[in-house]
Amino acid sequence: MSGIVISFEGIDASGKTTQIGRLETWLRERGFDVLVRREPGGTELGERIREILLDPRWRVMHPRTEFLLYSASRAQLVEEDLVPFLQREKAIALLDRYYDSSTAYQGAGRGLSIKEVEHVNRFATPELRPHLTFFFDLPLTEARKRKGLQSREMDRLEASNDAFYERVRQGYLTLCAKEPDRMVRLDATLAADAIAERILEEVKKLLNNHRLDWRAD
Repeated sequence: MSGIVISFEGIDASGKTTQIGRLETWLRERGFDVLVRREPGGTELGERIREILLDPRWRVMHPRTEFLLYSASRAQLVEEDLVPFLQREKAIALLDRYYDSSTAYQGAGRGLSIKEVEHVNRFATPELRPHLTFFFDLPLTEARKRKGLQSREMDRLEASNDAFYERVRQGYLTLCAKEPDRMVRLDATLAADAIAERILEEVKKLLNNHRLDWRAD
């Protein structure tokens, strides 16, 4: 595969979707073929799995069950969408979450063995690692303040307690320290323009390292 994979990680309301949209526009304007997908989901089967994972009725779901459902959605996305797409010329996939989410949420957050989580991650996504990953680091209090503007019932994951989300954050920070060449921590409390500028700085370096033709203007 010759294409590039860029993933975006962080809790809900951290600004991932906004920045993915901005980066997609920037890349398309420079002639890149861009695919945007979210996790869980992205495929018809994955979206059905997403419905189960987020449905508040399944609060008793065991962490292993949760993890395997996420992994099943991810495996389908890789084989159905990502592998064929990345064969194209100048292909760049932008993923709203990828396997780092399972390491942080089901590993650090739910307390599953990190070693076993990473083993299944590799099985579900053979040879398909992100070239660059942005972690949107947002305090839980700010995330809930942003979500407070939305008048809807919390989904199953959003209903998790503060201690869970702090473990998730620490899981992401551990990943950033473990893989500093791939993982980039972003202060998600900054203005959207400042975050976008930081993202473009890293993406431009990635494109240059791959020796791809693109317009810098």
